Formats: sequence, C-alpha cells, structure tokens
Amino acid sequence: MKKKVLAIAMLATAILFTACRKSGESYKVEALNVTTETVSAGNACASKHYVGKVEEESSTPVSFTGMGTVTRVCVEEGQYVAKGQLIAEMDPTQCENSLQAAKATLDQALDAQERMQVLHDSQSISDIDWVNVQTKVRQAQATLDMASKALKDCRLTAPCSGIIGMKAMENGMTALPSQPVCTILDITKVKVKVSVPEKEIALFNPQQSKGKGVTITAEALGGKTFRSTQFVRSVQGDALTHTYDVRFTLLNPGGELLPGMVVNVSTEDDEAADGQRTLTVPVRCVQQGAECRQFVWLAKDGKACRQTVEVGQTQGDRISIISGLAEGDKVIVEGYQKVSEGSEIRD
Repeated sequence: MKKKVLAIAMLATAILFTACRKSGESYKVEALNVTTETVSAGNACASKHYVGKVEEESSTPVSFTGMGTVTRVCVEEGQYVAKGQLIAEMDPTQCENSLQAAKATLDQALDAQERMQVLHDSQSISDIDWVNVQTKVRQAQATLDMASKALKDCRLTAPCSGIIGMKAMENGMTALPSQPVCTILDITKVKVKVSVPEKEIALFNPQQSKGKGVTITAEALGGKTFRSTQFVRSVQGDALTHTYDVRFTLLNPGGELLPGMVVNVSTEDDEAADGQRTLTVPVRCVQQGAECRQFVWLAKDGKACRQTVEVGQTQGDRISIISGLAEGDKVIVEGYQKVSEGSEIRD
C-alpha cells in the first residue's frame, strides 16, 4: 500500500514539473547586491603605527628612616607638592626620650671632663685616663647628634617637587625603615614607551633618525596630538615577543599626560624613497582561506570571482597588495560575505 502511494506522489510531481516547463515558467536566481571599489595605485607610505604607554620622567619613593607610628599624613594622591613640603609625621615620643637621655649623658661627660681637667693640669692622673675622659665626651656628643637627627626625621618632607603618585600609608599605621609612605612623580617631562618588533627596530637608529619624529595621539584627551623627536631604545630585546622598548621624551608643562595613559604613536617618515606605488584595499575585505591564503572577491562580468592575493603592510584601515591584483580590478568591499564562486551580482 505504501509503495502504491509513493508511486502516485512521484507521478504527480513529474506531471506538475512538466506542466510548468510547458507553460514557459523557469526558476531564476536573483542577483546579489554588492558594493565594489576600483583598485588604483598610490604612493607607498612608510609610516608605522604603535600603541604606547605614558611613563613619568622619574619616580621618587619617600619613606621614614626609623620605625614608629604614623600620626599624620598630609598629602593625597594627585596632589602637587613642593620640595621641602611636609609629607607625614611619626609619633616623636620615643625619639624625644632618647634625646633627653643623650643630653644627660653628654652633661655628665662634660662635667667629668671639667673635673678631670684640674687633675690633668696638675699631672695627678695619667694620660690614658685623660684620653678616656675625652673619648666619653665625644661618644656622648655623637649619641646626642643621632638622637637629634632621629627626632628631626619624625617629620617627613618632600625631597623634590612633583605629583603624589602612590600613597601607601595612613594615620595609625606602623612605618618601617625604607617602607615608602608615598611616591613623588616628576611629570614635567614624560616618556612614551612602545614595543617595536625586531624587524622594525632599525627605523629607530639614533644615528640615522635625527630630525625625524613621531606623532603621539592621546584619545583620553580628546585626540590631542603631541610630537617628539627625542628617543632612547633598549639594546636587549624581549626573548618571548622579540620586541625592543623605545621611549620617546616630550615636554608636559600642563601635566595633561598622566602615567599609565595609553596613546597611539605614528612615525613621521617620508614617502618611500624610490617613489614606489602600491595597490591598497580595505582591510575588511581581505579574507583567509582554508590553506591560510588570503583572498578577495572580484566582480567580473556580473559574477563574483575569488582571487588569491599576497598582502603587505597595513596603513590605517587599508592594507597593501603585493600581488594578485591589478589596477582597474573591481573588488567587492560590501556584501562579500554572501557571495560564492560564480554568484550573480549587481553593483
């Protein structure tokens, strides 16, 4: 029964298909709408683009020389401080007691020296006893000087002018010798660090790059640009990334560029010295095939045609084509996602 029903269905389908063909109706595939761009040659630009990070000119950690309890911190992060300005204070009680004890010891030693002076002048004591008395006076004086300095060091002042970067201490915390209370950053000048691939590090040769500079764009400042011609490059590369650090120095009198800010760095090299002209296409229309080969879609005689290409360097949102295209070719730049080999297209 099932075989009979299946045979009847197939016969009906065949009759319907035959009737359609006789009526002159046929299935037509509509052409796909695409946007094309005619390939043309232009001057090859040698400009390079990198992502950089702003660094301070110098960073000075500020710390107490002794141990004690912090009673007051007078600065906040981002605050400007002048050289000699009070940063923090430590409880001076122990240092004051040590100073008083040192003064008493010195007074005692001086009194003993004065008494022994009379005996020494009358030659009633030996020279060695007189030397011992003078030594005790000098020791007491040295102890007093150290106690005075320790008390003075309970007040921590700025060794230089700058901006407070990191603040690590608060009131009531215990300070240890050489433990930073805060850091003072000098940002009147800043450095912009970029990591340059080893194949491009020759572009930053101090002996051959005099007068040439880079343009630094800070998106955080509304796209404001800066220019620098002074740089220092590292001589030891990163073993993992095969890059070298290059630091560009520029003035920052207004303090706009802050440490940690991400910026775009572009070289200002002239056009290729040999006047070479190259073909470029939008980066987005270059695709990668199964064999890791790049290709683009061309429009030829109303049909899509896949074309393998060899690409070069990127220049913004465009990429140079070394081989595979010629001037006048029409590259599909929009709608290429929906085409296949031989697809009917309309631009």
